[in-house]
Amino acid sequence: MVFAGGCDGTSGATPAASSPASFPPSPPAAARCAGTVLDHRDIQHPDLGAVRVFLVRRSASGEPVGCVAAVTGSGRALATTDVDIYEKSLRFADPATDATKNTFVIYNPGRYDGVLVLVPNADGFEDIGWSDTTDHYGGGRFAYYNARLAGPGEDGRYTISRSSNSCDPTCAEGATAMVTLRWNGHDYLPAE
Repeated sequence: MVFAGGCDGTSGATPAASSPASFPPSPPAAARCAGTVLDHRDIQHPDLGAVRVFLVRRSASGEPVGCVAAVTGSGRALATTDVDIYEKSLRFADPATDATKNTFVIYNPGRYDGVLVLVPNADGFEDIGWSDTTDHYGGGRFAYYNARLAGPGEDGRYTISRSSNSCDPTCAEGATAMVTLRWNGHDYLPAE
């Protein structure tokens, strides 16, 4: 390899390593997620590079109490996920990201814990897919109420254990079932 010398006597080569992203201490106003930052994690997004994910307890009323916001290393706010939480019951799993490159957040709207899975896509993260945006007890495509994480296992991945109640004849008398969900590359599906 040959490098031509620069005017200042250097080789003209640039270092391969880039400097780390400079992130704000709280989500930008564009994220519409103002309040008390409960925690944040810097993750490596497969499409966007360095991303900081914030967990916030909002101070304003009239909106869901919590929100998950993210910002890229260039300062671009990604789509925010609103979530009802009880007091400050919003936290990252430990570790926050597993071998799938998904990021895991534990939330509790007031009775049982749930798991939000931030699945990376080209624009940020997949829509959580709440079944009803006002009912965070119901779960969604990547929101699992009455659930807990297990792992990461030997494969470096979390599994999600989710409980459900038949509510037949009533929820107090219904049968409870537990299902273990595993990542198949696109979704969390029952383990076989």
